[in-house]
Amino acid sequence: MQFEVRRRLCPVTLSDMTPETIVALSTAPGTAALAVIRLSGPQSREVMDKLVAPTDWHPGHAVYRTLTYRGEVLDDVILTYWRAPHSYTGEDTVEISCHGNPHIVEKIVRVCLELGARVARPGEFTQRAFLNDKLSLTQAEGLYDLLYAPTERALASARAMKEGKLGQQLETVRAELIDLLSHLEASLDFAEEGIEPRVGPEFTARVEKVRAEIGKLLRTAPLGRILQEGALAVIVGEPNVGKSSLLNALLREDRAIVAATPGTTRDLIDAPCSIRGLPLRLIDTAGQRDSTDPVEIEGNRRARALLPQAALLLHVVEAHQPYVATKIELPQNIPSLLIANKSDLGRHDSLPANAILLSALSGEGLNDLEARIESALLADLNDETETVLTINARQDATLQRAAQALDATLEQLRVGPALEIVSVELRTALDELAEVIGKTDNEDILTRLFQNFCIGK
Repeated sequence: MQFEVRRRLCPVTLSDMTPETIVALSTAPGTAALAVIRLSGPQSREVMDKLVAPTDWHPGHAVYRTLTYRGEVLDDVILTYWRAPHSYTGEDTVEISCHGNPHIVEKIVRVCLELGARVARPGEFTQRAFLNDKLSLTQAEGLYDLLYAPTERALASARAMKEGKLGQQLETVRAELIDLLSHLEASLDFAEEGIEPRVGPEFTARVEKVRAEIGKLLRTAPLGRILQEGALAVIVGEPNVGKSSLLNALLREDRAIVAATPGTTRDLIDAPCSIRGLPLRLIDTAGQRDSTDPVEIEGNRRARALLPQAALLLHVVEAHQPYVATKIELPQNIPSLLIANKSDLGRHDSLPANAILLSALSGEGLNDLEARIESALLADLNDETETVLTINARQDATLQRAAQALDATLEQLRVGPALEIVSVELRTALDELAEVIGKTDNEDILTRLFQNFCIGK
């Protein structure tokens, strides 16, 4: 019954009795040593039986075979067969490991289509895994993040999600809410039988505990957003203070031209970067000064327009020169680090105490700067968020609504409970948790989530 419900929630059209067999390349397109083509559905083995010599299939065991079709050799391959429900999708599945020539791949896929399969839609293999209870929705999201994680730290977070750690936590919280709600609604439904509503201090304490657990997860959202989307860090300062040298030092490559002539950088220089496992988008900007050069004026304008979008500002000055605040007005609501470059030339007495000493030339102070960048980006997080598990934007929005419902529940319990309202708010929180883990009828969410996957996954 649960499979039928979950099936109706997803946009893939499958016959209840004979779902379609799908096929797609599961490895990256292009020339490679090997490629893997995946077939999933009830005709998977039947398709293969038409392409190979009679085979005694043993689920989970790889066999070496030659694929032939209408007298033509397609390729020598390794075939692995999994019988439903013991496969990634929960269906009969065959994986074909062939040579990675795109012409070979295209020919094998085309033959599979002629024999009754159809091309898989983006994310359809994973979607079928969800439909067949092989993955929870949070595990599917973790798999997506695992494929595209830009840093080791993001990879660890994605792996924790894929392993089901978030789903396990939320199932525990959800079970507690169900128990609270069942006791409350029993007292409402059978009031005439003298069942007293147990909404005293113990009930309130249990709701507070659930709210606290959700709060811990919500506090991981800023880190999750950085790990998944990256943080924009903008380098600003006067001409010739070493902004481009700083960019190169953080990237550990000569990305930007460095010269003694002021105004070398006139446009925005954009580069991805990883600092302590945090993915950053570093942007070097034109030096801020009065100019009559239209190109330099435009560079300054672009730099100012970019500032409100930044997650962190890196304000560079010269350590050995009298400190002068930048001519560009830095937004007060965006974290900013004052970086005193060229510290190998000395430190001027006017330099503020909070300045981070750095020699981009020698690298001295770079480790300290990277630690300060990490601290600035994660300043709103506390020790509870040191776990590798973080939540994404969809989960954050849904858990926020659950938290609001629980806050309303606690408010009602404080003022002298209207039990019907308490019941409604608890059920709202329960519904929001169900949406996070995929026990939901919100088809739009599921459609968008799986369409983000690549074809073959």
